Amino acid sequence: MENQNTPQPEDLSKQNRVPDSANTPGENTLSEQTASQSVTPTAASMITPGVPKAMPPNYKPYVPRSQTPEYQAFKSRVVSVKGLVVTIFSILLAILFTETIFLGSAGISVPIFAVAYYTTLFYFFHENNKPISKPALFLTVPVFLLAFSFFLHYNPSTQFITWLTLIALVCIQLVMLGTNPAEGLFSFDMFIKVMVNVIGRSFSNLGMPFVSFEVLKGKRTKASRNTMLILIGLAVSLPVAVILMGLFMSADAVFEKAVNNVIDFAGLDLGNIFADVFLGFWGGIFLSAALLGLKYEEEKQKSAGKVGNNIDRLVIGTFLTIINICLIAFVGFQFAYLFGGTANITLTDMTYAEYARRGFFELTAASAIIFTIALLVLIMTKKIEDQLPVWVKLCTVSLCLCNGVLLVSAVKRMLLYVDAYGLSVKRVLTLWLMCLIALCLVWMIIKCFAPKIDVMRLIGVTVVAAVCILSLTNTEKLIARYNIDRYISDPTKITIDIYHLGSLSYTTSPEIARLKEVSGGQFTRVEIIDILNSQKAAFESRNALYGFTLDSLKAGEVFSGLTK
Repeated sequence: MENQNTPQPEDLSKQNRVPDSANTPGENTLSEQTASQSVTPTAASMITPGVPKAMPPNYKPYVPRSQTPEYQAFKSRVVSVKGLVVTIFSILLAILFTETIFLGSAGISVPIFAVAYYTTLFYFFHENNKPISKPALFLTVPVFLLAFSFFLHYNPSTQFITWLTLIALVCIQLVMLGTNPAEGLFSFDMFIKVMVNVIGRSFSNLGMPFVSFEVLKGKRTKASRNTMLILIGLAVSLPVAVILMGLFMSADAVFEKAVNNVIDFAGLDLGNIFADVFLGFWGGIFLSAALLGLKYEEEKQKSAGKVGNNIDRLVIGTFLTIINICLIAFVGFQFAYLFGGTANITLTDMTYAEYARRGFFELTAASAIIFTIALLVLIMTKKIEDQLPVWVKLCTVSLCLCNGVLLVSAVKRMLLYVDAYGLSVKRVLTLWLMCLIALCLVWMIIKCFAPKIDVMRLIGVTVVAAVCILSLTNTEKLIARYNIDRYISDPTKITIDIYHLGSLSYTTSPEIARLKEVSGGQFTRVEIIDILNSQKAAFESRNALYGFTLDSLKAGEVFSGLTK
């Protein structure tokens, strides 16, 4: 029984009340304020046991990603035969890439890997009721051209550009194949989705390839059962085959020699097998996580939108006017100097190297800055019905034209340098880059008068086409041929840097071998043979199978003649 003497809440409140008569007139107001503050209910006193708290508007409680309906739907789609198949083939593709290209040699292995990769890719993304994205299909053409260039020739001096372009195109293609394609191939939205969907979410979905194996626990179809049986057969047969091959090689010396010859020809390094499997496995898991997320994670994403169209035309117009005044003054005042050529060299007592270097690098830097300014102006300026203000349009065209003048002057200086000292890889790449910038300037001038065209798409296509041309061209062989032809035409007056040619790849060996027959030059026959032997050593260090290229056939003939 409860204690009846216990005071109830109402009694306590009565006891705590202060009579009004107890307050003096001067204290009445203060006591009322104090009393009102003391009886004002706090957030804690308003909570009634058993009654849920009132949530603020638009409040959403945190739900772990693994418990969301979207994640459960994503997981259920991953647990499928196609999800399991793409996980297994992704691991196999990554192992193949590690063995043949990453730890091997980039040659015929690159187009073969491209065929295997795209077979898996289009099998996975193909659905009977949904056509494959046409832009993604079109991107396959430049990717295969770039991959095929590795089979044509070995040009390590330019292949870094090819690899960067290949990686960018593959990432763009994956986004277009996914459930959240970007608004444009070469847009800001594409950049964001590549970073988020292809790279970022692949890390958050690393567990999904393992989830795909859950399809084997459920109702087994004939296809999944056959896949499982094949995997079990491979797992059991490989160690047995290794043991038997070891016994057979120990039993028969002729068989052992034949197997070793095959291993040597293929360039297999059994010590790299662990690295191939380890790197390939985790690389395949990452690739599989990216593919599974791009196809099966149907989370709605807002477009990143278009960047720009937010700077007032007065700001842009004033800025461009000042830049144009400086640029036009420079081009007009020094027009004769920019295009003076050999006359300027005679007047200033400068060498060809000093003249080209003094003008070229400054003009190249200025041209790059001006190109960037013009592109940003086209993107960032506020437009009226997609039209640039006339003031801004005229300033932009003037900027591009003056930049063209700078490019022409820079090209002329470089050609003077080439005429005096010959070609090199850096000089060829510089000329290639300046021609590329000039083409992009044309597109930007057209954009000023035809605002409906997508200038970023035109620039992107131009860059991809330029990289394809550069990759398919045997740049190093052309450099060697030009310099040697130029030297042979007049050995007494023209110099040649044979050691620079020797630092190039083996693709230049047929051209360098021509110098053995030149007598009375700046070098001896022994020096040429030493350079060819150095290239031969580099040639033999490459994997003969994975790194096979068409130009290796002629190089092999040259190197075989050195031993005679």
